Amino acid sequence: MALEIDLDECLGCGACESACPQAAITQGAAFPVVYEVDPLRCNDCEQCLVVCPVDGLVTAPDWAVCHGRGCPLSSHRYEGVECSEGRELCPTCGGVLWRAPGSGWACRTCTAEAEGSGHAAGCPKVRRSRRLASAPGG
Repeated sequence: MALEIDLDECLGCGACESACPQAAITQGAAFPVVYEVDPLRCNDCEQCLVVCPVDGLVTAPDWAVCHGRGCPLSSHRYEGVECSEGRELCPTCGGVLWRAPGSGWACRTCTAEAEGSGHAAGCPKVRRSRRLASAPGG
């Protein structure tokens, strides 16, 4: 489950942005300063929570937990497989890249389509993001 900024609590100090190793937290365009969390880049490390001087970050219940419930990589079937955790995305479809032990980064969705094998396990955060983007008003 990704995190989101609690606008009622956030002081706009930027400590969370500096602490995030994924660069998932950025300054928004609103004034006074408001920060935003990109749920696709957030890998639930919670380093931002440690430095926040108030309770300015809360869990976003609509997003899946990285490597937890809902993530295919939490299954023994994908033992040893890594994902790019949003640090790098597929240039074709925007999905996270995966890599099996001893191989390079690849997009499972694009590979499955190219091979004609149909459905491939994918990131639940990417699926959620696509559903939100295609929803009316999204």
